[in-house]
Amino acid sequence: MTAMSAIRTENLCKTYTGRWNRDETSAVRTLNLEVKEGEIFGFLGPNGAGKTTTIHLLLNLIRPTSGAAHLFDRPVTETEVHRRLGYLPESVNLHTYYRGGELLNFYAALCGVPVEKRADRVNELLKLLQLEDAAEKSVAKYSKGMAQRIGFAQAMIHDPDLLILDEPTASLDPVGRKEFRDVLLGLKRRGKTVFISSHILSEVETVCDRVAILQNGELKRVGTLRQLSAAKSSKLIVDILPAPVMEALAATTAEVTMVQGKIAIRCADEALRHTVEALLQQHGVGIFQRETEAQSLEEIFFSSITPPPKL
Repeated sequence: MTAMSAIRTENLCKTYTGRWNRDETSAVRTLNLEVKEGEIFGFLGPNGAGKTTTIHLLLNLIRPTSGAAHLFDRPVTETEVHRRLGYLPESVNLHTYYRGGELLNFYAALCGVPVEKRADRVNELLKLLQLEDAAEKSVAKYSKGMAQRIGFAQAMIHDPDLLILDEPTASLDPVGRKEFRDVLLGLKRRGKTVFISSHILSEVETVCDRVAILQNGELKRVGTLRQLSAAKSSKLIVDILPAPVMEALAATTAEVTMVQGKIAIRCADEALRHTVEALLQQHGVGIFQRETEAQSLEEIFFSSITPPPKL
């Protein structure tokens, strides 16, 4: 059975116009995107790429200039579909006069969680997000990391099918980020869909099934890391490297290092690998082992966007 789309946009555009209908700015340009149910999807791009604008369009906080957006194959303009959605904004603004547990109970009431289930749900999330000791603490005294955690809890309070998270780990320390990744993977195991906009590429690379890269409102690339990693580096392991070969390699971009008593020759692309292999064969050097290294998400990201002009 084909999975339903949790998010789908069709030629989605958002243009802002200045005074007197001048100075148009295209924040999102003809965006066609699909996120399947049950996947963790990373939404990446430099500042000003249009990520937050896209999220606001999905939340129906702003209206598109043209095109359409759907959640679970229903238009985002339908209020009912938003009951299946949880949202964590980049800047978490909380009612600071509440204690942590009280705040989550307040949000549970707003989201329609039945009275008889609220206490259990609040306690479950406090435990999940390591906030049990902060349940009776005033939110006004929370650190940025604690505020981020309680914001995540409010996004999950009604057990939504789709979570949209805008820079969710920006205020978390390394321990908090590890715990956050574990929570996301737990949600995925339960069939939930998670849409993450983030600048922390290492976080996205660890948990996301697919990623999309946006720049200047345009979708540059979308797919799994394997699909996007077109260029792959190779590592050739040899026992010996005669002086003539060393001299020839020095004239290339190949990197030569020692690895556990062996000599490793790293080739950044396939063309260089063929050149090095021919050179080794010419001098009778046998290749002990071949390893292929896929591009990291950071390498994929920077190869997909146009660099800003130099100052």
